[in-house]
Order: sequence, then structure tokens, then C-alpha cells
Amino acid sequence: MILTIRQFTRIFKSSKLVNDTSSSIGGSPTIQGPDQYELLTKIGDGAFSNVFKARDKTTGQLVAIKVAQKRAQIGNKKKQVKCTHVLKEVQIMRGLHHPNIVQLVHFTESKDDYYLVLDLCEGGELFHHIVRLTWFSEDLARHVFCQVAAGVRYLHEECGVVHRDIKPENILIESLPDQSEFGNVKLADFGLSKVIPGTETLTPCGTMGYTAPEVVTDQQYSKSVDMWALGCVLYTMLCGYPPFHGDHMIAKVVHGNYSFTSPWWDPISASAKDLIVHLLCVDPKQRFE
Repeated sequence: MILTIRQFTRIFKSSKLVNDTSSSIGGSPTIQGPDQYELLTKIGDGAFSNVFKARDKTTGQLVAIKVAQKRAQIGNKKKQVKCTHVLKEVQIMRGLHHPNIVQLVHFTESKDDYYLVLDLCEGGELFHHIVRLTWFSEDLARHVFCQVAAGVRYLHEECGVVHRDIKPENILIESLPDQSEFGNVKLADFGLSKVIPGTETLTPCGTMGYTAPEVVTDQQYSKSVDMWALGCVLYTMLCGYPPFHGDHMIAKVVHGNYSFTSPWWDPISASAKDLIVHLLCVDPKQRFE
């Protein structure tokens, strides 16, 4: 059975661990932000954080503010969230300056929360546009892919950073698209990123369905895990569903068991399929860099 990206995400999306005292997405916020900013609407959420559209009270500039809780509700007990996780994200983002990467504008904290003030990308997540359009034309997929790849190249070659969680939800469109045409595309969410210049790491992380074989099998891995994830994103854009889904997903990932299923892939060019094949290569040494 072929799962759409909407169905896939519903099945594998992590359960929420926080007591969400803010409003639902699109509603008015009920939490307090930094004094300099007025929180307008909630535009996203995660396990330990919420993202709001906000306005700088002095300049009127619109921004996104990620509010990361220092303590999260798990069951009936309060569990301390590791401060180093958010602080490492901030440390990495402070060194990133590229047109295809979301910029950290400002960072501050209160007694209960961290506040990451970020570029506002009014066009929202790539994920929602795949759901809206069902699949992308090759031209549109190329437009998005080349920009994300440029951001990844900058991370790898100039910063020594591996993102480790590239997926449609973490790729943002800077401005509202005109029908099916997108403008600038930016890579976001560096909560799992790590600096590994010229070395390998072993920490398992990422999102199932976009995670490379060497990660799910607990082997050492390098920046090439981001290339695998790029292959998954490109595949998903072109047909509307991810390459690895359904039962026995880990086994499918480990063996690179995916297919270009007819009729969805019949009109796709051989060059696009060839790029995916070289990105979704089980052996990281043979994978495109």
C-alpha cells in the first residue's frame, strides 16, 4: 500500500510530551514572550517548544520566536530538560550565515523558557505544500532541492556541521508562494545538529523515514547522513509519498528497499531517478556528497 506523506507523518510523528499551555496553531498565544516582541499567533510546535509569529515593538519587524521550555510535563512529574540541548543549537546557529538557512536574530531567556528569535518564513513548511499539491513538478522540485542542497553544502564544507534531521517539516518557504511557484527556501531547526569536522559520530537521532541506514543500525556515521535525507526529500517531492514506509521500515531502510512505483514515477526523468539512486545508496562511501 502506498502511503501519502500526510498519512505517513500521522503514523510516525512523535507523541507530545509537554503540557501545552499555549493555544493551538493559528490561535492567540497565552504565554509570555520577550518584552521587546509581541507574540501574534502560534505557527508551529514540537516536543519541548512552540513557535510563534511575533512583531518587534520598536521596529515593527516580523519574526518567528521559538519558545523552548526549560521544564516539561511528563506524566504527573516535572522533568528537567537538558539546557545544553538548546544552548548547543544556539551556539551552532550563531555561526551560520547563508541565504538558504534560517538566521538566528536574537537569543534570550527567562526563568522558565529560552527564546530563539528567528527569520520568519511566511510560506511555511515544505511538508504542507507537498500535501497541498500532492506532488511537485520536476522544475519545482529542482528549485527547492538546489537551494536546500546549497545550504547543506555550506553546513558541511564551511561550518563542519551535520544537520541530522532534514525532512519536509524542517524546510521552510520564505514567502507565501504564488500558486505553485516558490521563492527562497531555507533549512531550519538545528536542534539535533552537531559539529563533526572531518570525523564521525555515533549518537542515534533523526526522524524515522529520513534516517540513513548507518544511523538506524547504530554504526558510526558522518555528514553523508544528510545526503541520504536529501534523497528522501527529493523522492517525496516528486511523488507525494516517502521512499520508506509501511511495515518493517527499519529493514527497508537498512537494505535500501524502495522502488519507483508505476504510475507515479512513469513521467519522472531518468536523471532525477539516477540522482535519487545515488543519494539513497546504502553504502555511505558510495553516496553522493
